[in-house]
Amino acid sequence: MLSRHATSKRMPGRPRRRYTAFLVAVTPERGRKAARPVVYAVMKPSAEEALDAVRGLAEPRDAVALVGGLSTRIAKTLKLKPDEPRAV
Repeated sequence: MLSRHATSKRMPGRPRRRYTAFLVAVTPERGRKAARPVVYAVMKPSAEEALDAVRGLAEPRDAVALVGGLSTRIAKTLKLKPDEPRAV
């Protein structure tokens, strides 16, 4: 008898995507007023996907860079949801 937490070899589950909370900075071009960087927290499976998600929010000439990550505890505290970039 299998416990309810054991996995059976015969019943494959659906593949799970693991999400990581990334911090992505958007720095406006130098000529604009109030050229302060904005940092977004975004949950994505990879850093490249996080950068692409924030590039969609930024102006074409703005610089977008990955600046760090968040722990699972902080991501839960902020109530981050996958695929929803949020300015922090």
